[in-house]
Amino acid sequence: MNDNQPKPRSRFRFFTILYIVTFILFVVYFFFISDHNLKTHRDLNRKISNLEDKITNTKNQVGNVYTYEQLVADSVLLEKYGREQLNMHRPEEDVFVILYEK
Repeated sequence: MNDNQPKPRSRFRFFTILYIVTFILFVVYFFFISDHNLKTHRDLNRKISNLEDKITNTKNQVGNVYTYEQLVADSVLLEKYGREQLNMHRPEEDVFVILYEK
């Protein structure tokens, strides 16, 4: 027999180890080194969340006719705002909502 040739079992083991090392290197590169790493994704998701919150706040401010300072300074304006925008009423009042059907 020729002892110079590697056994099939050792060849399989070599390629298995090579595959595992290559896979680990790829995972390390992809998650930590590349431009699409986890830190970048986390930062971008945080920015997206902040921008969505700002959009919601801006939409709410656009719908409001009065500023906070105006509402705090004038109690009549505050009551008007509460009645129109927040559908508030006094305990002794009855409120009727009229819905128009097309």
